[in-house]
Amino acid sequence: MKKAVILNDTSFESHHGCETVVKNIKDLLLQNGIKTIDTHPVGKPWVENKSFIASMSQADIVIVNGEGTLHHSQPRAKDLISVGNYVKENLNIPVVLINSTCQENNSEIIESIKCYDLIFVRESLSQQELAKYDIKSKVVPDMSFYSQYDLSKKATTGRTGITDSVYFDLSEKLYLLSLEEGYEFLPAKTNSKIRKFTVNALLKHAESNLFKAIRYPFYKLKLIKFKYKKIRKFYYLNDYESYVNKIASSQFMIIARYHSLCFSLKTLTPFLALKSNSHKIEGILSDVGIESSRIVTEPDITTSEFKKFTSEEESNILNYINEAPTKIECMFKEINDLIVK
Repeated sequence: MKKAVILNDTSFESHHGCETVVKNIKDLLLQNGIKTIDTHPVGKPWVENKSFIASMSQADIVIVNGEGTLHHSQPRAKDLISVGNYVKENLNIPVVLINSTCQENNSEIIESIKCYDLIFVRESLSQQELAKYDIKSKVVPDMSFYSQYDLSKKATTGRTGITDSVYFDLSEKLYLLSLEEGYEFLPAKTNSKIRKFTVNALLKHAESNLFKAIRYPFYKLKLIKFKYKKIRKFYYLNDYESYVNKIASSQFMIIARYHSLCFSLKTLTPFLALKSNSHKIEGILSDVGIESSRIVTEPDITTSEFKKFTSEEESNILNYINEAPTKIECMFKEINDLIVK
């Protein structure tokens, strides 16, 4: 069996979308006869991970999961994409960028992207961005769309859900808004998990569970008022299925998380969406064929109309989510063919 390593393992962030993405990448590699022998966690410099570098030397291909990292020339974008240069200079194997958003990166990052054998981006805006530098890429929906939802199981309640955001300050405002308006707070956070058995991971996991065990009863009984930074530890659902079902059963969603938007689309749950730290929200909605009026700013949430999908929007969404798994499978066939060559 062929072997792969994955950089930017976002499941370490403990969010439902990221966990789903990484699971689907591993599963599809395996379906194509490629075993994942190691992953490198999101936000950590790969050059400092000696065991991962050793694993790369044993691999047949290097997979870089771009997700929302490669934008605005941020330091971790430079670090992540630079692995392509290392692979080309030191290893005689292909390196592929998948599942990525790309926006407003400097020349150093652009030059690193050029050394990749295949490039797959999540939305057309990123493809257009790369085309400015004569970099060819293919648009394939986010890996979370490979996990399909059975729409026959959808049972809507009268509840409105609201998510957190990549921005902490906005998350706090959305949480407070949920209390004021009676919305159900549905951040994309999962429960704490041990991804790798290191001393730091074990201590962090123990600390999280101890906090919940001691303080949760006080919180439920309203004996202590916690600030959002602490209270958010209580707002999580254990697994992807539970989270998706919460979104599916909502009458309407207010969304500031990219993957929560993906889940809202696949469950045909109407929404308002807030922009994130890149064009990924606008990009996916444009590709799907959703009216830009569904994108709002935080002050406009309470004055905006909570509209059901139009028949055109619903048709466009169904086309997008039904075609996504096939496009994703074709991407992995291309990846597999690259190793064969």
